[in-house]
Amino acid sequence: MDTEKNMPLKIGPKILLTMLVVTVPSLLLFSLLMVRSGGDILMKNISDHLEELSDISVRVVQDLILHSQKNLLSIAASPDVHATLDVLVGKDGNDNLKKTLHRLELSFLEFQQLETSIQAIRFIDAKGFVLVKVREGKIIPRSGPLDTALHIHAVSSKVGRDFFKNTIRLDRGKIWISNLERGWMEGEEYWCPGMVRFATPVFFADGRRAGIIIINVWGKALGLMINRLIAPALGKAFIVERNLVDERRNGIYLFHQDKSCEFGNQTGSNIRVFHDFPLSITKKWMRADKGISFHPTNGDILVHRYFSPYGNAKRGWVIVVDAKREVVLAPLAAVKKKAKLSAVAIFGLMIAAVLFFARSLTLPIRAVIDGTHRISRDLSSRIRITSRDEIGQLAAEINQMAESLERNIEERKEMEIRAAQAEKLASIGEMAAGLAHELNTPLGNIKALASLTGKDLRENRIDAACIREDLDDIIGQTEKCSHIIGGLLGFARKRKVNFNLDNINTRLIEAISLVRMRSEEKRVTTTLNKDRGLPLVKVDGHQLEQVFINILLNGIDAVPEKGRIEVSSSFNGKEVVISFQDSGPGIAPEVLPKIFDPFFSTKGTGKGTGLGLSISYGIIKNHGGAIEVRNSKQGGAVFTLRLPVGKTGEER
Repeated sequence: MDTEKNMPLKIGPKILLTMLVVTVPSLLLFSLLMVRSGGDILMKNISDHLEELSDISVRVVQDLILHSQKNLLSIAASPDVHATLDVLVGKDGNDNLKKTLHRLELSFLEFQQLETSIQAIRFIDAKGFVLVKVREGKIIPRSGPLDTALHIHAVSSKVGRDFFKNTIRLDRGKIWISNLERGWMEGEEYWCPGMVRFATPVFFADGRRAGIIIINVWGKALGLMINRLIAPALGKAFIVERNLVDERRNGIYLFHQDKSCEFGNQTGSNIRVFHDFPLSITKKWMRADKGISFHPTNGDILVHRYFSPYGNAKRGWVIVVDAKREVVLAPLAAVKKKAKLSAVAIFGLMIAAVLFFARSLTLPIRAVIDGTHRISRDLSSRIRITSRDEIGQLAAEINQMAESLERNIEERKEMEIRAAQAEKLASIGEMAAGLAHELNTPLGNIKALASLTGKDLRENRIDAACIREDLDDIIGQTEKCSHIIGGLLGFARKRKVNFNLDNINTRLIEAISLVRMRSEEKRVTTTLNKDRGLPLVKVDGHQLEQVFINILLNGIDAVPEKGRIEVSSSFNGKEVVISFQDSGPGIAPEVLPKIFDPFFSTKGTGKGTGLGLSISYGIIKNHGGAIEVRNSKQGGAVFTLRLPVGKTGEER
């Protein structure tokens, strides 16, 4: 044995020879793969980013169209429009009609001032006469043709216009949408920026067609969105019209960073996308709803998305993001250079490392291995550190790891508390969007009341009783907002465990209230059958509320749309029993035994922490109770909680 210990080690030459044979080709291959992978990753990230920008742009366009349609239908359903229709059908006299039309003008003017995206609002009767028109904050006078039936002058007549004929034939609640184009200002010599016209018919009470309501919506929001999609140094973005029905409009630029390209069919430039891009690319834009292409000449990355406000595959708008290849892929050249330098440096370091570690590595590693074996059997054991080199640091880290493991055992309870708080925050994230939407109604009421009161004060119509009533309403709406926010903050606040006598029914009502918007969003019906004779139970109410919310959110996720969740409470003389039964598909038999395991989840990636039921199980056990789950005969899952009366987790 002594002879073997004194023998010179031959590990150095062997490792060096092995490294030269294996490492050099591997290092070269690695460098090539790194450069190739870097290019692929960079191209993938850029493509994903461009596609994300395109998707965002489509959502912006969709939001603008939907918002404009809602505005139009709101105007058509307004009391002033109905009052005007009543006067028109009643023929109450010329003076009364003029007063009613003036009130409608003021109503349109006020709506336009509140909604800046609207350029003009018009009411056209069934004969095609424009009786009311508000444009860019001004009422347009009725100085046009005479409506002999009503004995008043109209602003103008649109009886022969296509948009009037198309709209007047529509059913109630339907909307006609025009092309996106430059609007001609009637009586003016200049053209408006791009806009879209929305029109819907209105009807008398007896069902006869009374006329149409029209709004012109500025298209400048689309232009601003396009200009912000990508920096000019990186490329450009533009909107092209796809119109396979009307070749005169097919391929025209609607919005572009170069203004001279826009609306070539109207400005006379006749510039179209077919002039600037190969047929192989433009053909995709005119046929496919989305895609990514590469310019065959310069390699530019071209991502497109199609959106049709008309619900037509042959007529709509193509949003294109064009990124310059030489700019977006510039980092790849730097990656190649760094890869070469890294390969050379790694090769040199590997040779030096082999020569050094061959002389000094074997014994320290053996000591570390022996010490690790001792620690695996006894956490209080430690490795004796004889050097301060990397091996000594490794030994120190292993010793520190052993100390950390000992500390972690003592800190387990604290980690469980943190996990519970994390799950609570996850639940808050699922509820917050719904609660924010619920705040919109009282805030809208406050704005409307304040606007009406301010209008009365400006017009010197001071009625103290009305103002007091409006202020009381505003205070009430404000208190409602405060109550909504207070409920969410109360649930989110981190508290110490505190057992007190509490009403289980009250906690159930509060939990159902906090998830109400989430259930309404999915149209899930939640019912509570409470036993009014429940005794007070000594519990931590906030922890119990967290358990209820977790089970309710899981139930809402599990049931189909328009599903049901039935919650009930009862007292059997010894314990309070709370049951949650849903109308979902139930839980697979192979999943039931794992349902309370930490980090076990049947949801997709990014949808839940997998800790909710595990934490709920721990909370109920800490209260001296039990939680059970089973499948009902009807097919849904049933969670049953049992809480003993007169005993808590602190007293066990």
